[in-house]
Amino acid sequence: MKQPFCQIACALMVLMLMPLSKMMGQSFQYPEYEEDTVRIAVNYSGKQPDIADFVTAVLDANNEIDFYQVVNRDWKLYRKNQPIVGKATITLDVKNGYMRYETHYPEASDLSSLEMCYWNCKDGKHKLICCNGVLKMEDDYGWADYVGPSFYLYDTATKSMRDILAEDIGALYDGNALSVFSLPRKGKDIKVTISGDAELWKEVLVWDGYQFHSKEVK
Repeated sequence: MKQPFCQIACALMVLMLMPLSKMMGQSFQYPEYEEDTVRIAVNYSGKQPDIADFVTAVLDANNEIDFYQVVNRDWKLYRKNQPIVGKATITLDVKNGYMRYETHYPEASDLSSLEMCYWNCKDGKHKLICCNGVLKMEDDYGWADYVGPSFYLYDTATKSMRDILAEDIGALYDGNALSVFSLPRKGKDIKVTISGDAELWKEVLVWDGYQFHSKEVK
């Protein structure tokens, strides 16, 4: 009689330790925003969109920003196999879901870049897209401006995506520190270099299939 009792006790202990969402068969839920949240249509010709389709959608949606206008102009020329203006280069890796744009402005030796990639979410209903920019130009405040990452959540049912806050996916850092992101061309984790209070340290945002978890690199 002792063996069945032990088995029942162990089973109850497992249920007590199991997360409620898993017990109920529920998956991770992304937050809902206001009903008037702008949704960006993603046009594609295959069974599902790829990185090129996401790049086109993001650039078209942000075309009022000067730097995005430049990138969008060169991107459309690149997609038509036409020469790109200036010293810009584009790396498109459809297999790994990654794109990088780099350019040197005539008056600057510094490099400006824009990179994008996306992650497939475990629920099979969403994809997370990140657009990360480093813009270096001369303005009233001098040189250099780090644009940083913007995140979008793609919904396979509506074939559209919307902005999603970095804090809602574990990718927000202290506003008093400069966090420079480096998106993965291979792998799934984001590398972050953080500088603040005369200190410099590195962290990795580990992707779990729905969101990120910060891990300090020693």
